[in-house]
Amino acid sequence: MINTLMLMIRFMSFIFLIAAALTGAVPVTRAQNPVPDNEAGIVIGLTDFPRSLDPGEVYDFGAWEILSHLYTGLTRQIPGTADAPYQYELALAEDVQISEDRLTYTFTLRDDTTFADGTPITAHTFVTSIERVLALRSAAAQAITPYVASITADDSHTLTFTLTRPTPYFLALVALPPYFPQHPDLARTERSQDISADVIGNGPYTLAQVTVQREIVLQANPTYQYAPQPQTDTIILRYYTRSQELRDAIRTHEIDLAWRALYTGHLIELEKAEIDGLCIIEQPSTRVFYLLFNQTREPFNDPRTRAAITQLIERGNLAHDTERNHMSALTSPVPAEFADAYAPIWPDEFALEPVDTALHAAGYRTREQTQLQFEVGYSQQTYGLWHTNTFTQLIRRYLNESDYINAGLMTDIAPSTLITQMERGTFGPAIIFAWTPPVPHPAAYLYPLAHPAESIPQHAGYATPEIARLLDEAARLADTGDQGVLYRAVAAQLLADHALVPLFQDHVVVIAWADISGIQVAGNFFLHYDRLRRE
Repeated sequence: MINTLMLMIRFMSFIFLIAAALTGAVPVTRAQNPVPDNEAGIVIGLTDFPRSLDPGEVYDFGAWEILSHLYTGLTRQIPGTADAPYQYELALAEDVQISEDRLTYTFTLRDDTTFADGTPITAHTFVTSIERVLALRSAAAQAITPYVASITADDSHTLTFTLTRPTPYFLALVALPPYFPQHPDLARTERSQDISADVIGNGPYTLAQVTVQREIVLQANPTYQYAPQPQTDTIILRYYTRSQELRDAIRTHEIDLAWRALYTGHLIELEKAEIDGLCIIEQPSTRVFYLLFNQTREPFNDPRTRAAITQLIERGNLAHDTERNHMSALTSPVPAEFADAYAPIWPDEFALEPVDTALHAAGYRTREQTQLQFEVGYSQQTYGLWHTNTFTQLIRRYLNESDYINAGLMTDIAPSTLITQMERGTFGPAIIFAWTPPVPHPAAYLYPLAHPAESIPQHAGYATPEIARLLDEAARLADTGDQGVLYRAVAAQLLADHALVPLFQDHVVVIAWADISGIQVAGNFFLHYDRLRRE
C-alpha cells in the first residue's frame, strides 16, 4: 500500500513547485490586447499546463479541475455551498448504502448514465476504469490504493467498494478523476492517453482543442444531464510560462480571469494599482502550514523546549505585515471552515518572560555556547520566496527575541528531499511544511498528521495510542458533530504534547474583470467553469 504521507506531500509539492519557480523571474511586458471577443467564450489564464488529461494518470489539482469538467463521477462537489463550503452530492449514483462498520459502500447507478457519444456507463465501466488506474501504476493510483481493498460490480447498476479502513471522506474521494468512468476505448488501453488525444467523457464540457503548452478549449456538452447546463458555451484555458506574464495578461484584458500560481508580489501590485473594473476574489484555501518538532532529536525531545517555542509564535502580525493578509493566522490543526472540528487553542501572543524562565530552568543560558540552538528546515523551492520571507521573520522577530535562543531557517531543502525527509523522519530538529489534502475533510489532515499508523507521527516521535483511539472512533461515526468532538480532543492532545504547531492557512485568489460573474471557487483549488458567464 502506498504511504499516505508520500501521497499528500508529493501532491502538495507538484502543485506549488510552479509558483515557487516564478519568484526570481525577470518581468516581461506584453503588448496591449483587445478585450476577449464575447462570442469566443471566457478566457481563463493559468500557469500550469497539464502533462496529461488521462484520469488514470494525473494527480494534481490543475489537471483534476479540467477533468472534473470533462467527466462526472459517482458524486460531485457542490458549487456555492456557502454554509458548508465542502458539500458533495450524488451524481451518476442515485443512491449509496454504507455498512454499519463503514467499510462497505454500495452505489446504485442512475438508469440514464452514458458518455457523450451515447455509450452506456455501467457498474462494470467503473470496475474496468479503476482496474486500469491501478494497472497503470501512475500517480493517480495514490488516490485509490490507501483506501480501497476491492471493487465489484454486482450487476450493471450496482457497484460495491470495500475499504481498507473506515474513511469519513470516501464520498468526496469518489468525486475525484481517478474514480471517474472511462470510455471503453480508453479503459482497454494499457498506456496513458496522450494530451492531444480525443476525450470521450460525460461531463458538462467536451474537449474541443488542445495546443500543447498554449491553450485548451472546452465546449459545452449538449447531452449533459446531471446538473444545469453550463452558463458559457466555450471556455478557453490559456497558459503562461511565468507569473509576470499572467499578471500582464489580466491587466491588459488579454484574458478575462487569472487563476492559479499568481505570485503574491504580483497580486499585491495589482491590488495597489486599483485598476477600474478589475476585481479580486479571495478566500482561505485548504493548504495549511505547520511547524513540526522532531521529538526523537535534541533539543525537542524535551517538552519544555517545544512548549517554549510554541509560546513565542505570533501569527497575526506576520499574516498582516509580511503576507499582507494573503494568508490567515491559524491556531487550530484544521481550518475554521470545518466548524465542528475547529479548535483554535494554540497560543498566538508573544510571551517572552515565561519562555526565558522556562528555558533557564531547562538548563539554557544566554551565552552563545549554552543557548538553545537549532535550525528549522524549509523548502524555498517548493513554497516560494514570498513565504520564505514570512518564516524568516517568524524566527528573527519572535524566536530569536529571546536571548536564550539562537535559531535559523535552512531554506535550501529540495522538493524531493523534503518528501524523503518527511517520509522517513530524517529531517532535523524542526521543519516547516504545508499540508494539502486531496479532498477537504478534518480527517484528511488529522489522520495522516497524527495517527500512529502514519509516517509523520511515527518518525517524529509523537504518535500515541490515545490519538489512534480517537481518530479510529471518529471514522466509525456518521454524524459530523459527533466526529468533531473527537477531532477537537485530538487537537487538545497535540497541544498538550506541543507536537504539531499550526501556523498559517494559505489563500486561493481569482482576479477577474467585472463583466465576469458566477465565479465560484472552492478552497480546495477548484474553479467551477460551468458557472461562469459574461454579463
